[in-house]
Amino acid sequence: MATSNGITVTGNKKVETLVREFNEKYPYIRLGIFPMSAKETDEKGGTITQVDYSQTIAKVRSKDNPGSITITGNKLVRTLEHEFEEIFGLFAQVCYTTAEGKRFYTGEKGDAMTLSAFNKKCEADGCKKDEWK
Repeated sequence: MATSNGITVTGNKKVETLVREFNEKYPYIRLGIFPMSAKETDEKGGTITQVDYSQTIAKVRSKDNPGSITITGNKLVRTLEHEFEEIFGLFAQVCYTTAEGKRFYTGEKGDAMTLSAFNKKCEADGCKKDEWK
């Protein structure tokens, strides 16, 4: 559920709803959700595949811990990604698309920024809006 304070992520939320809400709040960045097996593949430079976005978090996660995540603008990118791993057992990546159309993950510098600051930086850098379809 998206509120003025943030986006609440529970096991009942559909992945596509989460991604759409994230995109509405932070239009110059996007949230990629992957199975944990994708983390090792990504570290080795391989191609990774997202989870089925038509499913709920509960259906795609690998950990069954109680808890939820609240996504707010003052949350660090790395904190959000870590919470997805710890609570849901999912590999989450905050991503952006350059003005030239190249797609990237945040990287070390971006990981140390808040979601709001990183979104503003991407806007200032001329990144493309990542419109949810």
